[in-house]
Order: sequence, then structure tokens, then C-alpha cells
Amino acid sequence: HLEKLFDMHINPIDNVDTAVIAIGSAMFGVTFLFLAVAWLKRNFHPIRAKNLPLTTAMFIAGVLWFVGDIPMNGHVLLKGSFSNCKEWNIWVRVLFCFVYTTALISRCYALDRVFIQNRPTRGLIYYLPTVLLLAFVLGYSIVTEALSSKLTIGYDKELELCSTTKGYVYVTLSLLWVNWLIIIFMMIRLRNIQSTFNEFYEFLFICAFGIAAMVKTNVVHYTHPKYPLVRGYRIAETLGDAFVINAIILIIIAYPVVMSIWQPHEYEHTWLLRLRTDGLQNMYDANMNIREDFSQSYARMNTSVNQPAKKMARPNANPFIDMPEYALHVDQNGMATLRAPEPNSPTDETTVTSRYSDHSMITVDEYEKFRHIL
Repeated sequence: HLEKLFDMHINPIDNVDTAVIAIGSAMFGVTFLFLAVAWLKRNFHPIRAKNLPLTTAMFIAGVLWFVGDIPMNGHVLLKGSFSNCKEWNIWVRVLFCFVYTTALISRCYALDRVFIQNRPTRGLIYYLPTVLLLAFVLGYSIVTEALSSKLTIGYDKELELCSTTKGYVYVTLSLLWVNWLIIIFMMIRLRNIQSTFNEFYEFLFICAFGIAAMVKTNVVHYTHPKYPLVRGYRIAETLGDAFVINAIILIIIAYPVVMSIWQPHEYEHTWLLRLRTDGLQNMYDANMNIREDFSQSYARMNTSVNQPAKKMARPNANPFIDMPEYALHVDQNGMATLRAPEPNSPTDETTVTSRYSDHSMITVDEYEKFRHIL
């Protein structure tokens, strides 16, 4: 009867749907392992720079988004609590999909504040955009909850699925597109950061995955409004979302986590050296909430950039972090290289040039002032 009514082949819920839930859960299991290792190695500087609390918030939001996908995409029989379509869709699936993209916007905004606006990642102005976005999402959820199910989403007893109106679907997807357009806009602003914190290629892949997921969802909802009744479409929707959610998080943390296990000292040495060469060490110290234990181990790199090397005997010293001081030499093209300091070289008013600052001359004292401003 339903196949004739909708002119489509209908697939009942079976073991394939159970397998889809298992595969999606396995994806989140892999991401959880990477996050667990990242927290265990949270003092590894390249990992610390990835803002683990925010990345963890993305993971939690992604898990709840996936949980909302399971009943909404028709992988379980909508009986009992699963028949509460409004609660599952508005307060689980859609809400945490918005929270996930808001966390991505916050990541972009943090880098924009430091490297584009030259402002700190703290204070009311820093948190205000995120708070406003979350308040808007919460307000949208409250409004859609208050509206009649005939205008948004409700349980269809005859079809045994959650039925949504075109208006509700189009408005919700449009708002998600706005979030992704904000991410793309901020990614374009961040494309020229010349430092260890350049995440342009990460955001490029993130946006590619996000746009692909949005296009997929738009096409499926527009061409097949009753897609939960068709196995292929509901599998594509659920596993597609799960893949994108986890892929984005792994793009952010997978490489530093792997390197923290595979080549921890070498990779950290290279990362810190580049940070120092860029002249952004003080900005990193000020904005990444560096604790006292890190400051002590990093002290040899926290002196004047042209100060001659001094021997310091310390038990269990890390040869890759406790390295000697070198002078920054800048050629006519603005490219900085490290050279061994000459004897009796001046240290008090030495200037360094950073590609980050458009080749402008900045004194070491000014860098210290810049740190306090941040």
C-alpha cells in the first residue's frame, strides 16, 4: 500500500540498520581513542595548541548528533520514547548539529583574534560571539518546540516515521548553511597566517567535508522527503554524518597525536623551533594558558633571541627543548633563518623580523609588551 502511495520501494528495518549503528559507533570509538591519547599527552605542545576542551566539546556534540540521527533516519522502530519526534529532532539532532558547527566557528574565531585582530583569547568580547550563536540556537529550538507539529515535525502513525514539513526543513538547513558560510569566511581570513598555527589546509578539508555533507543532506531531503523508508538513503544520511563528524575532529588532532607517540621529541623540537623563528613564542605563552612547569622547561627559549648560548647542567634534560640560543638573521626578502650568535653580539636592542608581521621591525622589548597586551 505505501509503495503504491509513494511510488517507491520501501525497506523495513532489519539487521542492516543494526550494522549501520555499529559501524557509526565504531567510528566514534576510534575518535574517542585519539582524544583519550590527546588528553594523556595534553602537555605535548602541538597537542595543547589544538584547544582540547573545545575539541572534546565538538566530539560530545557529534555523539549526540549521531544519537539523534538513529531514530530520525529510521534505523529503529519509532515506538515508545522513540516516537517523540520533536524531542529527538529538535533537542538532540538539530541542536547538537548547531553546537558542533558553533564549536568550529569558535576555533576559527580564536585564531582570528590572535593573528588577525592582535587581541587576546579572553574577556567578554572574545566569548560574546559564541554565546550569541548558542543563544540563537537555543531560541530557535524553543520556538520550534512551541510551534504546532503540523508546522514543524511530528509522528505519523500510518507511516510509523517522523514527518517534517518542507518549511521547517528549509529553514533549518538554511541556518546550517549560514554557519558553514561563516566558517568559510573566517577560513579565508586566516589563509595567510605564516606560523606554526597555520591551520588553513585543515580548515580547507574541514570545509570540503562540511559542504559535501550539507549538499548530501539538501539533495536527500529535497528529492526524497520520506527517505527513512528507503534503506540506501537512510544509510547514506547516517553514515555520511558520522563520517564527517569524526573526520573533522581527526583532521584537527590525529597528526599531533600520532607524532606524540611516533617521534615526540623530534616533532616537538621542530614545532617549537618554528614557533620561535616566527617570533610568536610570547603570543603562544599568553594565549595557550601555559603553566609554570612548561615555562621552566621552555625557559631556554624564552630569553632574548640573540643572547649567546649558556651551558646549563640539569638532570634529565631534554636535548630537543633545552637547545642553545641562536640569532635570527633576516635576508632582503624577509625570510628568517637561525644562525649561531657571534661573540659580544648586542642583546638589549636587537631587532627581529617576522613574516607574520609583514616584515616590520619589532624589538624584543616590544614582543614582551605585545605579550602583556595579549
